[in-house]
Amino acid sequence: MVTDEELMHIARKQAKDKAGFYIHFACYVVVNIGLFVLFWTIAHPGVSIIVIMFGTLFGWGVGIVAHFMSVFGGPSEAKVQKEFQKLKNQIK
Repeated sequence: MVTDEELMHIARKQAKDKAGFYIHFACYVVVNIGLFVLFWTIAHPGVSIIVIMFGTLFGWGVGIVAHFMSVFGGPSEAKVQKEFQKLKNQIK
């Protein structure tokens, strides 16, 4: 049986992970808007800004998706319980 203390530890970790993702995503949005404005002001006519920004948008976007999956698409509770039981049996 899981104690209230263990549940509080799990809840704190999940809240911290979610906050970390939201901060990461906010930085992604703010920085890319800033880069868009910067490139838009200095780009020569006929140059596509999206082509210039592709590396940042795509590369960092892959990191955002991976971070999202690690926070919101993690292992199911059944898998966690199975691993917990394995570890518990190894200790015995």
